[in-house]
Amino acid sequence: MRWGIVVALVALSGCDLGNPGDLVGEMNVTASLRENNCGTAVGTVPPTADTHVKFYERAGVLTWMGSLGTFQAEIDEEGNFVFHSTGSQVLRAEEADGWGGVLAACTVNAAEEIRGKLVRRVTTDADAADGPAESADGGDPEPATPASVTATDTLQVAPAAGADCSDFVGPGTGLFQALPCRVILDLSGSEE
Repeated sequence: MRWGIVVALVALSGCDLGNPGDLVGEMNVTASLRENNCGTAVGTVPPTADTHVKFYERAGVLTWMGSLGTFQAEIDEEGNFVFHSTGSQVLRAEEADGWGGVLAACTVNAAEEIRGKLVRRVTTDADAADGPAESADGGDPEPATPASVTATDTLQVAPAAGADCSDFVGPGTGLFQALPCRVILDLSGSEE
């Protein structure tokens, strides 16, 4: 994941992205922690973290390329996008408990959703040539619009059906504070 949370659970898009399309924005994006009731199992999640991101668009697909990861999502004309990813990890396979019994397996499933809106960069003719550009009606120049993004990154982690993960939950276990649990980050950035 882009913010260093549960890297083993939810994998980044590691495939060749080919031509991502036109650059529609480039900025620093700040992730602000809103909630983390998972505990240290998801790694250290700082209150805020910044990453440099480039946004590309091609044929209704947004490509988010940042210093902490890359993903693609469909984007509509208004700039709304949603990214989904899922993964699972076995924390303990079924094994003997040493007392003639069996410890049940513990598998956790993770689902990440990044839902947001990108305001695409708009340039004027003045950006491409010398001198101010006139508006369509011949009046004052139309201002350029810098790109900006707001989004919410939500990671949800829960035991798989039939899994017994009680040994991995609670104080002193060093893993989950609670299960199921979630981490929510608010993301924002602007070229301004």
